Amino acid sequence: MTIARAVLFGLLSGAGASAPKCDNVSVDQRVDCHNDESGCQAAGCCWSPVNPNPNNAPWCYYGDRKVKACSLTAQPQVPFTEQEMSEVRQHFKANLDIQGTGMVVAAPDHDTGPGGDYFYAWMRDGALSMNALQLTATNFSEVEQLFDAWLSWVERSQTQSDPHGQSILTEPKFEIPSGKPFAGAWCRPQNDGPGLRSITLMELVKNKPSVTERAWNVIKVDLDWVASNYDSNSCDLWEEVRSTDFFWNRFTMRKALLQGAKFAQSAGKDSARASKYSAVAATIGGALSSHVGSDGFVCEETSRCKDTASIEAFNVGYMDDGVFAPLGKEAVATLSGLSKLFCSSYGVNIDAANAGTPGVLFGRYEGDNYDGGNPWVLLSASAATLLYRQAKAFAAGTVPDKDAASMLQQLLGAPASAKALLGAGDAILLLMKKYLVNGMHMNEQIDRDTGVLKSAKDLTWNYANVLKAMKARSVASDAMALASPVIV
Repeated sequence: MTIARAVLFGLLSGAGASAPKCDNVSVDQRVDCHNDESGCQAAGCCWSPVNPNPNNAPWCYYGDRKVKACSLTAQPQVPFTEQEMSEVRQHFKANLDIQGTGMVVAAPDHDTGPGGDYFYAWMRDGALSMNALQLTATNFSEVEQLFDAWLSWVERSQTQSDPHGQSILTEPKFEIPSGKPFAGAWCRPQNDGPGLRSITLMELVKNKPSVTERAWNVIKVDLDWVASNYDSNSCDLWEEVRSTDFFWNRFTMRKALLQGAKFAQSAGKDSARASKYSAVAATIGGALSSHVGSDGFVCEETSRCKDTASIEAFNVGYMDDGVFAPLGKEAVATLSGLSKLFCSSYGVNIDAANAGTPGVLFGRYEGDNYDGGNPWVLLSASAATLLYRQAKAFAAGTVPDKDAASMLQQLLGAPASAKALLGAGDAILLLMKKYLVNGMHMNEQIDRDTGVLKSAKDLTWNYANVLKAMKARSVASDAMALASPVIV
């Protein structure tokens, strides 16, 4: 059983002469003594089996050594230069309107290893990516043609029949360039796409009012389905497990329906739909508390609780209404809990902690083993985005409650402040950037031990989330400048 690398032995203090104090070392702090049960005690080490053991924690471990905690204590430092961000946008836009189809390719990679072919248009990825495009564009006119093409594709996609006998609105991915639903076996249905697409289309109407009627014709089909099927069985965000109650699905659906109710009233002149959407959104909102533990941690789903999908949901689904607010106990507890989990899960994080380098890279969920189970670029960027949103809220005068403030202080290594939160977000992105060895090209994952980029090349969702993170940083920095004469 191993937790990280042999290099830990040279970085941590040696064993003392006295008997080990085994009870003082938590499971996530264990340093491997590299002995089986028969040799463990003879080596002066502690033996305590861990079952279940998704993170491969050692059973034989030192009683006087501990894995250092990852630090998010850092001074603000802009993670990417303007030139680097220009490269990110270039790689991002190259994946949009792929081959003139209007579709967004998940990644221009036909052979990603265990994931197979990513050269498809996922409904979820497309909706999130196109929303990121308009939220981070400096001038909508520069991206307008991409939206014209995408809207035409969305209209075409809704008119197709599904070869699997399910609603076309729950088909996860489509072939490029034909646009036909993927005919092979896959985790389906997937229920998050229609709501996410509606959110993007309603934002599009703000930027281009002339497409209001076309957008409404698509949105009402999507949201009618969501309103009637929000609690139906679905695959999760990672297309691996099934449930009727994923936090990611519910929280983003709530936003789509709340926005949709206003849009139905104003753009559709449809009070009946507006009323229905509002009522279902209220029902969903009332059930969200079932995902919150006594400590505030938000569980994605009972069978897969510790999942960074919750953080992505906080960023995508927030309505500026205080429900799962950035500085609320739930968001803080979830960020803190996942930070601790991934700190001890990945060798790259342990190495950074032992070297005194701030930052922690985030993966998908506890016990993930896909392609070895690694940090993901898009999720590390999502965690940074939440920290930047917290910095902005703090600068705007939001005061976290006592529990949230205490957790933030422990996470940041200092009393919570806008500057400390901004620096923490920077630390995550800077640690991630360390492993970008091919310019600003970003693979899906970073190897947990070596830091080598792996899995899907040029993943579109990566670029979308990095763009959103840097946009959130800019907003936070502006808020801090208004709140203080000191410019960060």
